[in-house]
Amino acid sequence: MTAPTGATKSYDLTTNTLREDLRDIIYDISPMDTWFMTAAGRGSCKSTTHEWLTDALTAAATNSAIEGDDFSANVRTQPSRLKNYTNISRKDVQVTGTSRAVDNAGMADILSRHTARMSKEIKRDMEFMMLGNYPASAGTSPSPRVSGGVPNWIYSGQHYKTSAQTLQTTTAPASGFATATGGSWTNSLTAYVETDLRDMLKLAWSTGGDVDTVLCDSIAFNKFSTFTGVATRFRDVGSRQPAQIIGYADVYVSPYGQHKLVLSRYAPANTSYCLQMDMWEVAYLRNFQIQDIAKVGDGDRKSLLAEWTLVCKNPLANSKAHGVA
Repeated sequence: MTAPTGATKSYDLTTNTLREDLRDIIYDISPMDTWFMTAAGRGSCKSTTHEWLTDALTAAATNSAIEGDDFSANVRTQPSRLKNYTNISRKDVQVTGTSRAVDNAGMADILSRHTARMSKEIKRDMEFMMLGNYPASAGTSPSPRVSGGVPNWIYSGQHYKTSAQTLQTTTAPASGFATATGGSWTNSLTAYVETDLRDMLKLAWSTGGDVDTVLCDSIAFNKFSTFTGVATRFRDVGSRQPAQIIGYADVYVSPYGQHKLVLSRYAPANTSYCLQMDMWEVAYLRNFQIQDIAKVGDGDRKSLLAEWTLVCKNPLANSKAHGVA
């Protein structure tokens, strides 16, 4: 059967007469799970260089004194000072008066929408920098200050590698700052086994750490969640309710305690961090704030910023591994 001759069909209509069918909603699935930044402690600082002290007891040793022996004072070591620079994270927006006046789909005010989006974006940027390889830098006139990230604080003996990997080292802080690169993430990719994860936990435990979180990217998470040390994968199912297939668990039990497995979208690829989370803090020199910038012509301008630094209270409480495949 064919359409009647001369009939006006919908696809014959032009944009002059056919109204648009546009929903007044904007769909956005961008992830907002900034786990590390949320789980770390929150503090404040008063200068662009933030400092704190760490200390350690002398190693346990044989201790037997001769009866009546003369007093002899031991040389006592002084605390070490660690430092990090504040990092300014900022987002700017400018919208013309006309753009705010017209009828925009999915938003009441385009400037308010951009401002709300910037507040989410800046948190993701901060999470990305905290977990990424960003050596501390004092900055110069043409370059910004940079806060040293998690992998830059976990150095030397806490940097785990398998025997099959090329030697990777992250040197200790220089003058208290974590200025060394965090190591190679892709060099000598190695299929990790459960013994490797336990050895990573042992590194932190042997220096006094109490790891409660294993934070990693999807590659390491998929590997670790299959280990036998993962907590038993059972869940109670009520009568006449459908059974569930459990493909993973998020708690790993080792000789060194229970450790939460955390999947991070912002951890570098092929990376695993064993963290004692109460040893990490984000200190703010300037908390999140929106600044109204002076108008230039027919437009409105706003700037959203936060000035912060990452505090690793004691690096020896943690360990890390790169090249997890």
